[in-house]
Amino acid sequence: MKEILINEYNNTEILGIDYKEPSNSFIVHFINGAFFEIKGPMEKSYRVVFSDNKTGEVIHTWEITNNMWTKSSIEYFVEWDIKAYELDTNELVFQHTYNAENKRVYVHLDSSAVGDTLAWFPYIDEFRKKHNCEILCSTFHNDWFEKMYTEITFITPGTPVHNLYAMYKIGWFYDGQEVVKTKIPIDFKQHPLQETSSCILGLEYTEIKPMINIPDEPSRFEGKYAVIAPHASAHAKYWMNPGGWQAVIDYLNNRGYKVVMITSEKLGDPWHDSKLGGTLKGVIDKTGGHIDLMDRIIDIKHASLFIGLGSGLSWLSWAVGTPTILISGFSYPVSEFGDCYRLFTPDTQNTCNGCFNRHWLNPGDWEWCPDHKDTPRHFECSKTITTEMVIDGIKHYLPEEQQKVEEVIEEVKKKSFLGKFFWLYLQL
Repeated sequence: MKEILINEYNNTEILGIDYKEPSNSFIVHFINGAFFEIKGPMEKSYRVVFSDNKTGEVIHTWEITNNMWTKSSIEYFVEWDIKAYELDTNELVFQHTYNAENKRVYVHLDSSAVGDTLAWFPYIDEFRKKHNCEILCSTFHNDWFEKMYTEITFITPGTPVHNLYAMYKIGWFYDGQEVVKTKIPIDFKQHPLQETSSCILGLEYTEIKPMINIPDEPSRFEGKYAVIAPHASAHAKYWMNPGGWQAVIDYLNNRGYKVVMITSEKLGDPWHDSKLGGTLKGVIDKTGGHIDLMDRIIDIKHASLFIGLGSGLSWLSWAVGTPTILISGFSYPVSEFGDCYRLFTPDTQNTCNGCFNRHWLNPGDWEWCPDHKDTPRHFECSKTITTEMVIDGIKHYLPEEQQKVEEVIEEVKKKSFLGKFFWLYLQL
């Protein structure tokens, strides 16, 4: 055995590889913030500088040694520039500028709400297009988008994801009642809901509708119809005008429109009906939490009109492309989408409004009204939105109906003196 080993040693080729000095390696990623780590055997100290590459502003600086790491507390998108200097010589030994091209980036929507999801999702694809990167995305409603955004990889929330260059979370982040400015750079209540996503991802804000998977199925109803969704997740969101919903239903019915009601709150439930001024009559009942959202999409898609509140179903109507009337006094019109007929408190100088944008909404208080709860002015913001204002919105989207009414009125006015009295009656 000894002779064999000696023989193998003597006949081994000497490659002449140069001795390589040990060195430290530098690791960078942007998973929930800019991260920098030094690994290796060389005992050296470094000064690490995190800057905004666009503005040159130094955002974070720290001193570390080998086998240590540091990161910025900012988790939203910044075009980072990271430099490392040896402390002894002040020599720049490492630099990395953010570049996600052809790299894996994971974006997670932190809310399961219908409106949040529809509002925030479109900017994920905009980020992909801008940075030419591979996007992995998790939402609580992946099935809405998977067939429409084939260049995005959808994963179930909570699934481990590896080999990432960057990761971002889209959401409303609070510390108590204060906005967490390290996670989102704006006071989101003062901006459109969609801007939450665009600013976290470092994109210019412009209203973008998502492409959603709309089932290719015919209407379930014969003739023309409108959809209403008079319930919401907070009482402050409701249209509190007594009898308003019934008057709108009657107006549409009298003009030949069926009215389909599609809320998870069941029609006929005394408590829920009491929030609408009583059980609504003249509607097709599609209420109840058992109905799948895709069924709702089909009903909204084929409707001539949708009337709702600041809720997820209104966002769904907007995304589908159905003409939408949105009634809300508790939120400023800037809060939602622009492509709609938006009804707001008419006398903003003398009537309280927009509390949602000025206060933290307490989800545990159904009667939340931060300025006038338990006073005669409770919910006055939406009480002052009149039936006539909603009907004006209907006429705006259904101009042929308004034209027919005006033609009848003109004909009656021409025919007789009594017709003038009839015309005056119609104006009341």
